Amino acid sequence: MKDLFTEIWSTLRQNKLRTTLTGLAVSWGIIIIIVLLGTGNGLMNALMNNSSDSIQNIMVVYPGSTSKAYNGMKEDTMIRFNDRDIAFSEQFSEKIDRAYGSLDFSDTLSLGREALFSSIMGVDPQLKNVWNLNLVSGRFINRSDLKDKSKHIVIDDNAATQLLGDDKEYSKILGRHINVGNIPFKVVGIVEAEEQSWGHNSYIPYSTARLMRSDGAWLSRITMEFHGLETKEANEKFEKSYKRAMSTFHGADPEDTRTTFVSNYYINNQQLSKAIRIMRLALWILGFLTLLSGIVGVSNIMLITVKERIHEFGIRKALGATPWSILKLIVVESIVITAFFGYIGMVIGMGADFFLDKTLGSHPMDIGIMQMYIFKNIGVGFDVALEATALLIVAGTVAGIIPAWKGAKVRPIEALRADK
Repeated sequence: MKDLFTEIWSTLRQNKLRTTLTGLAVSWGIIIIIVLLGTGNGLMNALMNNSSDSIQNIMVVYPGSTSKAYNGMKEDTMIRFNDRDIAFSEQFSEKIDRAYGSLDFSDTLSLGREALFSSIMGVDPQLKNVWNLNLVSGRFINRSDLKDKSKHIVIDDNAATQLLGDDKEYSKILGRHINVGNIPFKVVGIVEAEEQSWGHNSYIPYSTARLMRSDGAWLSRITMEFHGLETKEANEKFEKSYKRAMSTFHGADPEDTRTTFVSNYYINNQQLSKAIRIMRLALWILGFLTLLSGIVGVSNIMLITVKERIHEFGIRKALGATPWSILKLIVVESIVITAFFGYIGMVIGMGADFFLDKTLGSHPMDIGIMQMYIFKNIGVGFDVALEATALLIVAGTVAGIIPAWKGAKVRPIEALRADK
């Protein structure tokens, strides 16, 4: 075996250009595969991150307006939600576990000379868990705040940093009073800012928000936790019956589909999961096609190798070399080249993924009205990179068998007559 590798090494050194071309084909193939899979994972991670702001089994219901006149109600009449709608929604107890109203408006938050614009959400304390808000300091709105209509506020960490004048120790704002418009509120907690937020989000007790609104304290939305709806068809059937019931409850035409809008996170997550599965399959198909192009490249170069050495193989066979020894020589040479340059390509590919993650995957893209990640955690696991490289080595070996078999079958007299 030592003699075999010594001979292969000597051959490779004598044919540096051919060896380099073969190695580049292999390295490029594995680099493309790893970068392709890495960026694909980054895109899918970003999509999953964008959808992870709330638990799956919730529906968010928004009021709309009538699309036609009905029973004395004019077309384009605005539908208004209030506490009665929460109680009405909870009557669907066979599917709805709890319903929570929230009252949203926007106002300026200020502390000294620092000020910013924020969405103010009057919430029930349970919405922290429903929306998966990540508390990083202090506490969230609690039942006592709700009962006492307290002027307590929870802000996001980005808002805290800006109000402190870019001080990264945002916990310093806890216990201090900031103005919401002209009304002082005590900061009791800080939550992690939503990466895909359209601005800053702040949370106050729902009961306090009702006192601050001068338009009748209509609800902005109703968030409902549900159970027992495991399929798309079941969800769509329930949504249809719920919207009919809400239209009737507000005196509109039961068939009017514009009175209520439902955002179903379960359906959204199902659709996202389906899209990710399709995307993952597409990535592997593209990876396979890239691998196939690498195999063709290796096979073509090995055919050139056999043609260049056909005279040598004729002499070997004339001196008693067996077809198996010639086949083994070419195949092992193919394995050595593919393995060596394959692992070089793997290292470069993982380095490229690391670079892309630090440049594209670590910072959200600012699109003016909001920031969002296009890629997040770009890269593949070391085990996946090894498997992809090993697959390419096996494929390269298979690619070398055909030209090797051609060289092994050549007759000595034909090989000796061939041009050197």
